[in-house]
Amino acid sequence: MGPQLTIVYLPGDPCSLAVCGEIDIYTAPHLEVGLHHAVLSASPGAAITADLSAVSFIDARGLTALVEAEAYAIVRGVALVFAGVPASITRLLTITGLRLRGIAPF
Repeated sequence: MGPQLTIVYLPGDPCSLAVCGEIDIYTAPHLEVGLHHAVLSASPGAAITADLSAVSFIDARGLTALVEAEAYAIVRGVALVFAGVPASITRLLTITGLRLRGIAPF
């Protein structure tokens, strides 16, 4: 069985997402669709939170998905905030300049 990724939409306006599993070349397209859906459903000025606390791995393709989703959110006037980022992934995301919330500095 290959890598698994689960996305749970949390109720609210705008919606938030909880992401669980591995974000890699196989699962990144699924995440992209989920994040784009959340951004499209949000009003300009809204803030969407993507909880990554249950993400165990991210590769370059997964990182690309997050960077592109954040760029898409900015164009639409929506804040996309990545929360609960595991320490093992924090440094990678920080280097890219992605906005992070709720994490300890490395």
